[in-house]
Amino acid sequence: MSASTVLILQHVEVEKPGLILDALDGSGLEVDIRNLIDTPGASLDDLPPASDLAGLVVMGGPMNADDLTGHPALKVERDLLSDALRSGTPTLGVCLGAQLLARAHGLTVRTGTELGRESEIGWAPLRDVDRDDPVVGPLADAPAILHWHGDRIVPDPETRVLARTESTECQAFRAGPAAWGLQFHLEVTPGLLDDWLAEPTFATEAEEALGLDAIERLRGEARAAAPALHPLAKQSLTHLRSLFEARANR
Repeated sequence: MSASTVLILQHVEVEKPGLILDALDGSGLEVDIRNLIDTPGASLDDLPPASDLAGLVVMGGPMNADDLTGHPALKVERDLLSDALRSGTPTLGVCLGAQLLARAHGLTVRTGTELGRESEIGWAPLRDVDRDDPVVGPLADAPAILHWHGDRIVPDPETRVLARTESTECQAFRAGPAAWGLQFHLEVTPGLLDDWLAEPTFATEAEEALGLDAIERLRGEARAAAPALHPLAKQSLTHLRSLFEARANR
């Protein structure tokens, strides 16, 4: 695999990289999208060393980050994320990807049931955003961003928490100089959300959390947020792209 490759790991087909992939368009970087969950017997040998990559992106999914028995490939991904942290490979984890990065970074992930909290699903702004952070900082001015998760990352006193919401104390964190975990879904466009909501499991989960008008509400809020959100997301992802490009050209 070329040192100019950005490896993107998906867990379910519909949870695509969306705006993340758009941000890489025209960069000259190669993009390799894989799904290890659907690969029986997947091992770290199936993947390039993180040190050989320009960047690593790990997407979301409904799995629990600690369900290594039910989904053995998650152990492979956690090991790759640990390799990325050691080698300084620019890395982004989204939702489940952020939780896997947190585990690789030595943090705990707990279920909403354990914490006595309901799933956080819907469009809402971030709070207490670290405006000095080049990836999360621009999102301080976002009117709303999509949240869709039950499990939570539990930060320790040393964790650089970059944002929170009322029910989630760690919406984003930084692990070293070039790795970010985002509990929220920066990548989602209105069109991608439509694809999510066309899936019965997503639609049912949304209605259980928000009521029978959930689909209409989520779609409407996505379209209302997009004009202000997408330029800010582009700022965030342009910084990440610059790190990928710099590593590819080293």
